[in-house]
Amino acid sequence: MDIEKITKTQLINKLIEQHQRIKRLERRSEEEIDRIKSTLKEDNGKFESLTETNSIGILTIDDKGIINSCNDSILEFSGYSRSNLIGKYFSKRVSISTKDIPKYLSIFKNILSGKEAEPFEIAQHHKDGQIRYGEVYFGPIKEGNDRISGFKLIIRDISNLKELEEQLKDSEEKFDVFLETSIDSIVLHDNGKIIKVNQPFLDLFNIDIDDLKGKSLLDFISEDCRDILEEKIEESYKGGFELHGLKSSGSKVYFEVSGQDIFYDDRLVRMEILHDISDLRKAEKKIKYLKFHDSLTELYNRSYLEKVLGNVYRERHLPLNFIICDLNGLKLVNDTFGYNEGDKLLKRVAKILKYCSRKEDIVARWGGDEFFILLPRSTPGEVEDVLYKIRNICASTKDQKIPLNMSMGISARTSLEQNFIEVIREAEDNMYTNKLLERKSIYNSIITSFERMLWEKSHETRDHAERLKGMIVRLGKSISLPQSKLDELVLLSTLHDIGKVAVPDSILMKKGKLNKDEWKVIRRHPEIGYNIAKSTPQIAMVAEDILAHHEWWDGSGYPQSLKGDEIPVNSRITSIVDAYDVMTMGRPYKEPIPIKDAKEELIRCAGTQFSPVLVDKFVRI
Repeated sequence: MDIEKITKTQLINKLIEQHQRIKRLERRSEEEIDRIKSTLKEDNGKFESLTETNSIGILTIDDKGIINSCNDSILEFSGYSRSNLIGKYFSKRVSISTKDIPKYLSIFKNILSGKEAEPFEIAQHHKDGQIRYGEVYFGPIKEGNDRISGFKLIIRDISNLKELEEQLKDSEEKFDVFLETSIDSIVLHDNGKIIKVNQPFLDLFNIDIDDLKGKSLLDFISEDCRDILEEKIEESYKGGFELHGLKSSGSKVYFEVSGQDIFYDDRLVRMEILHDISDLRKAEKKIKYLKFHDSLTELYNRSYLEKVLGNVYRERHLPLNFIICDLNGLKLVNDTFGYNEGDKLLKRVAKILKYCSRKEDIVARWGGDEFFILLPRSTPGEVEDVLYKIRNICASTKDQKIPLNMSMGISARTSLEQNFIEVIREAEDNMYTNKLLERKSIYNSIITSFERMLWEKSHETRDHAERLKGMIVRLGKSISLPQSKLDELVLLSTLHDIGKVAVPDSILMKKGKLNKDEWKVIRRHPEIGYNIAKSTPQIAMVAEDILAHHEWWDGSGYPQSLKGDEIPVNSRITSIVDAYDVMTMGRPYKEPIPIKDAKEELIRCAGTQFSPVLVDKFVRI
């Protein structure tokens, strides 16, 4: 049977079964040996009378080694007929190799000299081609004058025992292979004293083989679990149960244990299989943790808060104050810089709220960009102190992509008669009122922050915006744009490249040519600028203009491939003036050119990149 086809249980049961069969045969053999020794001591007449009736093979040979007689058991053992044995040399009928002959001659010589012959094994070719194994006992045949005239031999057939021993050896070899190839940790022990382990056992406890010297299995089990394991082993259990042990580092490792009594190396020992379930327990612990915690900020989540609100807080916790905080600009950060930056912002806010709260307060993430602080047994002064700390830290934080700003609302539960939901709703209403009142200043600070970031990325940006503002307004007036459009043009002159705040400096400030991947990043800035404008009420009116300021008159621009009059007029104006300023003032990646050459380039690109009518107007003014 191939080791791959043998299950753990089958292999172990096979090993046990073969050991038990061998033990039964050995017990039976001991009885037979006693009979054999008794038979060899009988006088010659009695020996001969037993020859035909004994189930053990008996034969006699003369002093030259020629067979004189044999019983039926010898015929069965050898496969020969009596005529093929009588008169033939014993050594030629019972050996499979001529190398055995000197051994027989030495035994005969010892008996002739009066020494007692030790039993020995023979291996004989049976007539059917199989090899039979026998254990031979020798005794002398004496005449009246005590002269030895021959030998009496008793041959015990041990072929079955040999076969079982080979099977056992094969099973033990397969068991060793199973031991070494098993992914589970396996230890063989005798009352805890370790006999053998496999590599996964060493890996499980992070030890070397030398660390096992003088160790008991219990040394690797946590102290609070040792009694359980000892009790199970004493009961010779088989089914699985859970324990935890200790790695060499001191950390816990969890495993499911199953065991069995097993014969190994000719003795009965215990085998324990330790199936590592540490990852499973960690996962369960994580799931339990996440049930009441937010995975990103590691604050409590809304489920936990709703549970404690209804089941924990009683009259002794009153007054119970609530603070709801809304993080302003999170969507803007996500749309502009990506969700990784948004996650960083949320984690930063979580740390600030934890730091500003009292030790006994509960801080939770209430929703996407909303947080909740629960303040048991708190006074209005303590609540105001927490609010002051939050505002102060937010105002002094300068290393964020956008200003750190939170709208906050408070409410209090002073009596158990007050409904939790209504109290929380009051805090939310107060928060939204606060957000509405501060809305303008919030978005103004965000836009200012974006402008500052853009200027930091390029020293030309502020001057570029001022130059564009003058030229754009003159071009707008030349085509009689209404004042509202002119106001939007002024805003657009400053914000048309606002999406570049999300472009890495390494690309934006590169002096050489941009590669294909870098151009992909650059070409996204109109869309990013559009998202910023749409998220900011004060500049939402120029969002479409920002999106379209890189569209071409012939439809080959980006990102929407708009064509001709499909392109907003403010975008058409901005693209002409912007291109002119880049040509005449230069950029890190491009040297400036003379004004005359810049005008000629605009004329050359009229009808393809730029509106022909607007180019004509621009070069004239």
